[in-house]
Amino acid sequence: MRVFRLLAVLIATTGLTACLNATTLVKVKPDGSGTVEQTTLVNMAALKGMMGANSNGQMNGPMMNKADLERMATRMGEGVRLVSTEPVKGENGFEGVKAIFAFDDINKIQVSQGPSMGGGTGSAPRSSEPTQDDPVRFKLTRSGATSTLSINFVDRPAVGKPDATPAPQPNEMPDLSNPMIMNMIKAMFQGFKINIGLEVVGRIVKTNAEYVTGPRLTLLELDVASLLADEAKFKALQGKIGPDASLSEVKPYLKDIKGIKIDGPSITVEFR
Repeated sequence: MRVFRLLAVLIATTGLTACLNATTLVKVKPDGSGTVEQTTLVNMAALKGMMGANSNGQMNGPMMNKADLERMATRMGEGVRLVSTEPVKGENGFEGVKAIFAFDDINKIQVSQGPSMGGGTGSAPRSSEPTQDDPVRFKLTRSGATSTLSINFVDRPAVGKPDATPAPQPNEMPDLSNPMIMNMIKAMFQGFKINIGLEVVGRIVKTNAEYVTGPRLTLLELDVASLLADEAKFKALQGKIGPDASLSEVKPYLKDIKGIKIDGPSITVEFR
């Protein structure tokens, strides 16, 4: 699944995405319209240490601009449009932008499982808009007074496709049995979080989702600091799954693992 391939790549490359905190919340109404709230924060203090500032004291960091966000809206699907943006400051030096996108038909949109980073003036990665390898897709139908939404993850990642996230080779992976390397990775990924949620505007009648709080479903939650806190479980998890494992194969191993929640690959929620 994409998230494990992503985590393997991040640890192997130890790039700027280690400083990332990304949250996506899809809000959907019974008629299928709604919004996508995308909040992307980066640890500017950490970036300053890794990249330095230019002669004007400004960071060359991966902050998203309006052009990046409008391009992201286009790639989310037909009819998606950027509604608003605002700067956001979080804890421990994290700051970035919150963008709200609107859509008229959730059947025509998709969201990415991976984090999004803007193409600022630095050499950071471009935005990771949905590809054929990783999107979360939706299908909404109406019957009488209720609406039923299906949420589908790609169960098995594509292998060998040009847009698939490349899996690191064994010689590219750090030696996680080395305490110094493990401590360095923990420090680098402190604050790295990805969260994808869905909220219905109304009342849930029934759902097969595993992580439900009121009208909100957690589709994906990754907190790398918590995941790495239990080194024994993390190493055991690494040994059982690979970056090309399917979601169905992976889920049984996640029951007792803190720092990661993944639902799917197929979820339905009936609401009114």
